[in-house]
Amino acid sequence: MKKVFLILGVFIYTSISNAQVAGALYIYDSRSMNEAPNFLSHSIRADFKERSAVGVPGSGFYSTNLTLAQWGDDDNSGDKKHQLNFNNGGIFYRNAYPLDSKWGKWRQILMTNDNGNVGIGTETPLEALDISGNIVLRNYQNVGAKGNTIFFSSYGADLHGPQIRSYLAYADGENSRMGLVLSSYSKGYGDELFIMDGNVGIGEINPKNKLDVNGTIHSQEVKVDMNNWSDFVFKKEYAVPTLEEVEKHITEKGHLENIPNEEEVLKNGINLGEMNAKLLQKIEEMTLYIIEQNKQIIDLNKRLEKVESK
Repeated sequence: MKKVFLILGVFIYTSISNAQVAGALYIYDSRSMNEAPNFLSHSIRADFKERSAVGVPGSGFYSTNLTLAQWGDDDNSGDKKHQLNFNNGGIFYRNAYPLDSKWGKWRQILMTNDNGNVGIGTETPLEALDISGNIVLRNYQNVGAKGNTIFFSSYGADLHGPQIRSYLAYADGENSRMGLVLSSYSKGYGDELFIMDGNVGIGEINPKNKLDVNGTIHSQEVKVDMNNWSDFVFKKEYAVPTLEEVEKHITEKGHLENIPNEEEVLKNGINLGEMNAKLLQKIEEMTLYIIEQNKQIIDLNKRLEKVESK
């Protein structure tokens, strides 16, 4: 920013010296006017303006325009003319060709506040960069897994720190498929968190579920929502398999009925909620077996007592 003002100052000083004009730049009082781009040629001019008259953003009722017209007003061969506006909200810039009917849109020049903070869309930046609005990071690499990256420095100019980057699966306009990758840094980047198609992967680059984790999960509590539970076993209409039927199924299939075998589990994993319900079903069936056997034991003991009492 200092370089911009230094160059501008030298340019103004040189132009005034070459034109043999007095050292002070005269400021015209044209407060209510918004002149067309061809109002000035081969000159630098300052004007006192009502901010609303020239339609410039910022704050304050009055402002100052500085116009740089390096060429004539009757053709566009000398390229665009330039105009700066100084007001309480900052410094703004616009340009136009001499033969244009009006000036282009005002654009704010970045400035720091008293604390050295830069604000975009805000006049009171709270941090080194304070943006009120959206940020667009354009990717011009049509290469798989490529995208834009935001780096976080570990110290000073050292870029050895965590990063957030976009991840291109394929590019096809509005049908493109991209995700986000969060990487920490510990003697090298480690891509830990992936977000793709509304799914989150931890250690998994292409998550197929809302949360895919390639590793161990340590938690104090896991809550699984269920649509049904296994207490139907205790209803009168439920037909508990006989132990003979259970034995036959184990002999033929090598696993309990309605419980996936080893091959299925190793291939597809298990659904935690569904498996807990199935295991509870077997526990409740086993409980009924124990209750029935206990009744039989009580009955046998009574018969034995009668035999012994004779």
